[in-house]
Amino acid sequence: MKTMKLIVGIVAAVLSLMVSDAMAQGTGTNPDAVNIENPFRGVVINLNPIGLIVKSDPNPAASPAGKTGGVTRSKPDSKGVHFATKGARITRGGWRPCELKDLQRGDTVTVTFTPPKQGSSKFIATQVDIAREPTAAEKLPILGKAGKLLFEDDFARSEMPPKWRLGKGFWEIHNGAVTAAENPDDHHGAYAYAEPRFPYKDIVAEFSFKFDGSTGCHFMMEDSNYKGAHAGHIIRATITPASANLADSKFGGMKNEIYEKMKDTSTSPEEKKRIQESIKDKSASFKIALAAGQWHLARVEVVGDEMLISIDNQPVGYLKSEGVNHPTKNMAGFTVAGKSTQLDNVKVWDATVRPDWPKNRADILAVLKKQ
Repeated sequence: MKTMKLIVGIVAAVLSLMVSDAMAQGTGTNPDAVNIENPFRGVVINLNPIGLIVKSDPNPAASPAGKTGGVTRSKPDSKGVHFATKGARITRGGWRPCELKDLQRGDTVTVTFTPPKQGSSKFIATQVDIAREPTAAEKLPILGKAGKLLFEDDFARSEMPPKWRLGKGFWEIHNGAVTAAENPDDHHGAYAYAEPRFPYKDIVAEFSFKFDGSTGCHFMMEDSNYKGAHAGHIIRATITPASANLADSKFGGMKNEIYEKMKDTSTSPEEKKRIQESIKDKSASFKIALAAGQWHLARVEVVGDEMLISIDNQPVGYLKSEGVNHPTKNMAGFTVAGKSTQLDNVKVWDATVRPDWPKNRADILAVLKKQ
């Protein structure tokens, strides 16, 4: 009997050691798991050539727009969460490639990772993004190199004219910014165009914006002399609280034949669906997340047949389409849908392609979240 008890005791001790060793290696059960966000945002407190330890950000509300994700599980650790980094993409500002050696203790990072498999507590980082303040060079346009300034307005006055030709809606300047809102009786977004008109083809445009109930803000680029599209619509960049959309209107929804067909009440739902499918490649929509009541900086870049939109120096949308390359654009302005959007510091430059754009293109497209 004593021998049996001894054997049982030895077996129990061996099993206990095996379980402890398995958990140390990242396998086994994890009864103390808690919920964390994926991606996980925090501060680097330790790192080595194959991994890093990240302590939870004490201010999760500061997570970058569009970067929140689903919930996964992690073992709580007051010293931080351990991530293996072998094979992970290391970036700065969401997309700019860099290396693990560029990381430093104290850096704020956003780690996208593969959730632990069943029975494991091992986290494998797929991307580590460094959230340092961008350098002056990183704040420059990405696709287009800005040249001659074509138009600017800081709204340091009381009236929109003479710098803007007003169309529908309400436009009011207060405290150096303009508030634009749709008039429900118009059944059309509020719109205004820069005056006097200026000819352009390739541009970099920047403006600050803040949503105050609006469902969307469109930066419109048009040609008043072009008769092949409704009202001369050529291309547009649209920002909503949840998406960034770029559209080739010239060969898409505003092409005369398409516009008239879609407006015609005799066109069947099946035919409209077929038409929409035929122009699907003439626009692209990307997921973002913008809180109302906060100012953001938008940049729209158009060079050749490519168009890129960035918000707060982060690329959020891209389109390549033949209509973008329209050579004779001469109107630039805004359309605002819904209650109101505030706008400020509008600037438009002539542009040429940046020499490093071909190298950067693939890296940017790899991180965009297309809908």
